[in-house]
Amino acid sequence: MIIGGGMAYTFKKVLNNMKIGTSLFDEAGSKIVGEIMEKAKAKNVQIFLPVDFKIADNFDNNANTKFVTDEEGIPDNWMGLDAGPKSIENYKDVILTSKTVIWNGPQGVFEMPNFAKGSIECLNLVVEVTKKGAITIVGGGDTASLVEQQNKKNEISHVSTGGGASLELLEGKELPGVLALSNK
Repeated sequence: MIIGGGMAYTFKKVLNNMKIGTSLFDEAGSKIVGEIMEKAKAKNVQIFLPVDFKIADNFDNNANTKFVTDEEGIPDNWMGLDAGPKSIENYKDVILTSKTVIWNGPQGVFEMPNFAKGSIECLNLVVEVTKKGAITIVGGGDTASLVEQQNKKNEISHVSTGGGASLELLEGKELPGVLALSNK
């Protein structure tokens, strides 16, 4: 399982005490990071987190940028806005050896060209593994927008704008809309 994008900063801060500057941090989510890691370990699920980041001094496509490693951390007043090249390289083997890919959430702020590389490279890997016969499911409005923006919709097994709903359906939970349609 790859955990990237904005969610990764919460995991990195909690698990590695990494400095994350002004990057996204989910206070409520931070309380269950340990539990998630324990469940993953119990089910023999390996978690992959980014090891480097493209950071910026402002939430702007034209901001000053640089790459940092997780050992360096993200300085105060800087924010992580994309995965770095080492992280994407690490994800490559994970994605290309998968028989099923369920992707929810981009690697970075792909709407800004300077922070789109990680998401686009992951998308290209998902397309590549789809061509090799893997089942690939992209869920969530942001990730679906990325697929649309890159004209890859027909190269993925299934694309849904319902991120949370897609995941709940895959978990086997009943969705009110699907239930209502099923009862008619």
